[in-house]
Amino acid sequence: MVKRLALTLLLAANLFELGVQPCYAAPTPYAGPRWESLPPEIKGVLTPVAPDWDQMPAFQRQRLVNAARHYPKLSPNEQARFREQLPEWTKLPYEQRKEARETYKKYHDLPKDKREELKKRWQEEKGPAADSSPASAAVIPASPSSSPAR
Repeated sequence: MVKRLALTLLLAANLFELGVQPCYAAPTPYAGPRWESLPPEIKGVLTPVAPDWDQMPAFQRQRLVNAARHYPKLSPNEQARFREQLPEWTKLPYEQRKEARETYKKYHDLPKDKREELKKRWQEEKGPAADSSPASAAVIPASPSSSPAR
């Protein structure tokens, strides 16, 4: 067994010295979908972020493509909101987007009566022109029993 290991190491060292490389290449990291490779219907939805597309991280590109695939299922109001908020959303730092997602999840996980209560309070504080979703303002309490920070 020891002889076999020694011979294998000796052979590997000799091959390395001769410049023989392994026949496999290191995998290249996934760069995300390129703008040119996107289908026209996805490009149409993501047009507002086209100038910044190649500078976005791969994970952000993939999330946006997934969101654009879901876009046709949105109501007309949700589609308008998506188009309006997309450029601003993509410019937020990763940590702020992550925090917003977590806040939305907390809001979404609340019982319906608590969500309605928060929505009503949000609209009272922000006025009638306020966004219909309090989740975007990070006013969601850590637990349903606590009250939001003011």
